[in-house]
Amino acid sequence: MIDAHAAAQAHAPERDAADRLSRVHGAGELHAVLLALLLPSGSKRALKAWQLDTAAIVGVEPLRQHVASLAGAARLPWFELLLARMAAQPLAARQELLQATRRVMGARGTANPIDRLHWLAMRRGLGEVAPLAARPEASTEVAEWLESDVLAIAACSAFLSRLVPGPAVDAPQAQRWYDAVMAMWLPFAEVPAWQPPNAEGMVEALAKMQTLSWMQRPVIVRNWVTTAIGMSPGLRLSDVSADALRLACGLLDSPLPPELARHYICLPGDAARPASA
Repeated sequence: MIDAHAAAQAHAPERDAADRLSRVHGAGELHAVLLALLLPSGSKRALKAWQLDTAAIVGVEPLRQHVASLAGAARLPWFELLLARMAAQPLAARQELLQATRRVMGARGTANPIDRLHWLAMRRGLGEVAPLAARPEASTEVAEWLESDVLAIAACSAFLSRLVPGPAVDAPQAQRWYDAVMAMWLPFAEVPAWQPPNAEGMVEALAKMQTLSWMQRPVIVRNWVTTAIGMSPGLRLSDVSADALRLACGLLDSPLPPELARHYICLPGDAARPASA
């Protein structure tokens, strides 16, 4: 039988973290916490870069410790909520955060795919990149998928395959997920072989997908999520896979499929919008 007192003690650090983070509103604290939420576990170089960047901000080390106590299912909801608060800060503060994000992400000498998604989400959330105009809805209930749409979906799917469906995806596993995802689009165009794009190719493909109609985007996302869950151990997404998919949903302004939304805690004012089942 689980000891109720021991269970309560185990959850106390995360409750304390939630209480403290809910009261973070100033530009300096938001700057420190958002950077802390991007710190990869175990990276001494990234931690040192964070410490140097936040040295002039009073009381930031306890904030970093609170962030470190968050469960994987809580980190991205807090990132989105605090990013929305940061978006209301003056332009200079927002630009300073973007510059600091580059420094922290670059401290290890290489950027991971999840870093690229966080970076794009940061720029979008802070208003540096305006959303593109969506394609008008088709006059029929059947969406029109152009060959260029499928190529963009293929590039983004190949990029995500480096993160989905597991925390340490090898090339064969990544290709299997990509092939399974792209089978849906075979009736519309010839699907290119699996080849993860570089950063520029990913951004171009994402921009193309952002012009798809509001009816089309959830179709893509649901396919990604359903295929990922089906290939995940125990039919449960890893935190890395779930984060990659949630960030992609945000970049496409698409609601979260219920299966993905259930992976996360729900915060008051949560920026994510679960789709109807």
